[in-house]
Amino acid sequence: QKNKEEKMKTKDYWDYFLDCQQELGVKCVDLLAAHQGLWLDDHGYQDPVPIKEKLDDHGLNVLIYTGKLFLGYQFAAKEPELKERCFRYFSNGIKFGHELGATILEANSGWGYWNEPEEEGFKRSVEMFQRLSEVAAENDMMIACESLRPQESLIGWRIDQALFDEVNHPNFKVMIDLTAMSVAGETIQQWFDTFGTENIIHSHFQDCNPYGHFVWGDGNRNLKQDILDMLNNGY
Repeated sequence: QKNKEEKMKTKDYWDYFLDCQQELGVKCVDLLAAHQGLWLDDHGYQDPVPIKEKLDDHGLNVLIYTGKLFLGYQFAAKEPELKERCFRYFSNGIKFGHELGATILEANSGWGYWNEPEEEGFKRSVEMFQRLSEVAAENDMMIACESLRPQESLIGWRIDQALFDEVNHPNFKVMIDLTAMSVAGETIQQWFDTFGTENIIHSHFQDCNPYGHFVWGDGNRNLKQDILDMLNNGY
């Protein structure tokens, strides 16, 4: 523990993260951007070349890129200026992720406003994802959209909502988040039956109860059965 604390004092966040992943034997990473080690906003992003070089030096591949949702950036923004800022932000995230070697931008449905009808936020989310899917296609990327919990959003929190069908773009896919799925009372099999194996390209595979994001064993999901359900559906 003392040696790790000393390393943290002498290395910046990014180098420490890379060293830890290498030490643990990790080969593939999901990068969360828009922080001091991996800067991104609606104006641009930091030079990806030295970042990619460090990833390569540590034997790490970036498969998933997640643009952190903060400072008002989201997929169903209402105000015209904010909508365009969000579009530029996530477009930059797609381009940044591509330059780092990622093939997937992780996303969620976005948030409608609590004082408006559900369908208004839904329409804005569809429009945003249709635009972003074009940017993704230009950069050889896919968008993987997860569901949210009903306490988080008016849109995209249940499997029967038609966001995937309405966006209707080959670069727009879905991902399973076990927590959101569990809160909604859904099953892994329902997701595969609804969307098909070819359209489920990523997952947040954690324990839960049904809320929370826990390490396996701290929640009440059946790890063996969940793995079998994923594998039996060709994931």
